[in-house]
Amino acid sequence: MLSPLRYLFSFGFILIIFFCFSNCAQLATGVAAKAVTVSQQEERSLGEYVDDTLIKAIIKNAYFDNNDKIFFNVDVEVSLGRVLLTGTVENMNLKIEATRIAWGVKGVKSVINEIQVTNSDNILNFADDLVISTKVLGKLMINEEVNSLNYNVETVNKVVYIIGIALSKDEQNKVIEIANEVFGVEEVIDYIIVKSSNE
Repeated sequence: MLSPLRYLFSFGFILIIFFCFSNCAQLATGVAAKAVTVSQQEERSLGEYVDDTLIKAIIKNAYFDNNDKIFFNVDVEVSLGRVLLTGTVENMNLKIEATRIAWGVKGVKSVINEIQVTNSDNILNFADDLVISTKVLGKLMINEEVNSLNYNVETVNKVVYIIGIALSKDEQNKVIEIANEVFGVEEVIDYIIVKSSNE
């Protein structure tokens, strides 16, 4: 089964990226400085952050208990109770089941299902997607106009999905612009809430 290999590959690749970045003093310094700058600017309250983290953990655990194909192939991101599902499954029934399970978790306010149905599970495509996500996140971290902690990024077949909270419409546009500028990105789909419009 190829899907579990995605996670082994992902772990190894992230370690490689980490060591590459750690050897770049200027980039590391910039990232560290940005982390300090935004560490107190997470737009979710501590309670909201904990709730989102718990929802994500419960959903993934439910996937593990119910269907290993969903567990290994579906990624979950949560922001203010909004659940974004991405990844690939081999048939529509699995996509529907993933949605049903997510909706069954307490605290979920909406489920955004961006799971792609495909019979292809190419490790090279997954590698390309992981590179794209890493580059997008890296660019968000070093951009002074963006609070990168407020965003989660997933890439599937070169389509970038972003969920999070922006302080302004300008910041939302900047995040989308940054993602679009990364080599290999074919489309950016955002589920970003602009905070000022929800206060």
